Amino acid sequence: MRIVVTGGSGKAGRWVVRGLRERGHDVLNVDVVHDGSAFGLCVIADLTDLGQAHDIVAGADSVVHLAAIPAPGLRPEGETFRNNALSTYNVFAAAERAGVRRVVWASSETVLGLPFDTPPAVAPIDETIEPRPEASYALAKLLGEEMAEQVARRTGSPFVGLRISNIREPDEYADFPGYWDDPRLRKWNLWGYVDVRDVAQAVARGLEAGTTGAEVRIVYSPL
Repeated sequence: MRIVVTGGSGKAGRWVVRGLRERGHDVLNVDVVHDGSAFGLCVIADLTDLGQAHDIVAGADSVVHLAAIPAPGLRPEGETFRNNALSTYNVFAAAERAGVRRVVWASSETVLGLPFDTPPAVAPIDETIEPRPEASYALAKLLGEEMAEQVARRTGSPFVGLRISNIREPDEYADFPGYWDDPRLRKWNLWGYVDVRDVAQAVARGLEAGTTGAEVRIVYSPL
């Protein structure tokens, strides 16, 4: 399968690209940072430019959209929203024009109300909880879910959104004991996290799942 992965040079993206290639897929990484791979395996592109999005998605069977400013507070609120909402729209529009079979994309647990200064209605949280975005980052992610609903409805192609929790790589597990004495340190996301290897597996399964329309799933583990 020819798969375009946006944001494949990032924390989760590196593991996603590696995992999909190990499964035998032809994977193109599209990012603003080159991953050091051989010629033809990585393309530098600005996905806030619609023409570039169309160029990189053309010919793909499926798209995995991970590219984004990866968290609140890294850029001004307006720039975070502009970049993440516009790039998602452009990738989805390009996927529609290219007639891709399936799109898997990274939504976020932040759409559910992080940092939970107002307690959620239920805990642990699940897919029934009402979204309550508190920052422009979360608002852009929630808008991405609405975009997916529209494109899936128009095309009939499945869209699978992953509301991904705080991503951890294997070498970061050494930090966990530092949270144990004060539970308030991880209250902001109800003590959740997700192993980056599980993110890669969730993406792979999302590409293979027998789903229809657009749907979202929370991907997390309790600390």
